[in-house]
Amino acid sequence: MKKHFTILILSIIAFLFVIGCAGSGAATATESRQITFEDMNKSGFFPTGKLSYVIQGMMVSGDMSFNNYLEGSVYTAKPNGSDVVLKGTVNELWRTSLERVLTTYTKEDGSPLSAEDFKPDTYINLKTKAEGGYFACFAPLNTRVEVQTAWGDVLIANRPEVPHGDGDYILCRAGADGKPDFSDVWVVNGAVFPLTYDMSQKKK
Repeated sequence: MKKHFTILILSIIAFLFVIGCAGSGAATATESRQITFEDMNKSGFFPTGKLSYVIQGMMVSGDMSFNNYLEGSVYTAKPNGSDVVLKGTVNELWRTSLERVLTTYTKEDGSPLSAEDFKPDTYINLKTKAEGGYFACFAPLNTRVEVQTAWGDVLIANRPEVPHGDGDYILCRAGADGKPDFSDVWVVNGAVFPLTYDMSQKKK
């Protein structure tokens, strides 16, 4: 009788252990979530600014399609006198306009850039101008955030299978009122954000 009782007790303990493990697995599965920028808590935005660092840029002689592996976005640069392909601090590629490049970057020695400095299919060094006027919000690794950009692309913060450091950052510019302007937002990968933006006012 005692033996049967012991077996019964052990069976109950084993059952409870299995149920507990299943519950733990379910909790783990729900740790990661995906939201849109509209659903994001925006109270975490903090003032920031670009640091000064060197990247590369070029214009193209023909259509060039490429993937930004930190964003999961595909860009196509065209030989239209406007598109510039930029190569960032960890060799990520993206497309922007010549107008923005001329106002955002200088030559490596700090002198102004001009359109004539760009030769088709040849990268040149570009130095960022240190400037404020931005806001950033940290998105932890377990939260993927879908961001609709003002230029029409969809970016995913913390997308799977990409290094993100501790997590990505959602960026925007400061509006005329000095507050975040959410009409133009984008994603900066958390692996490069500390190298390219001011972290001193990040909220704890």
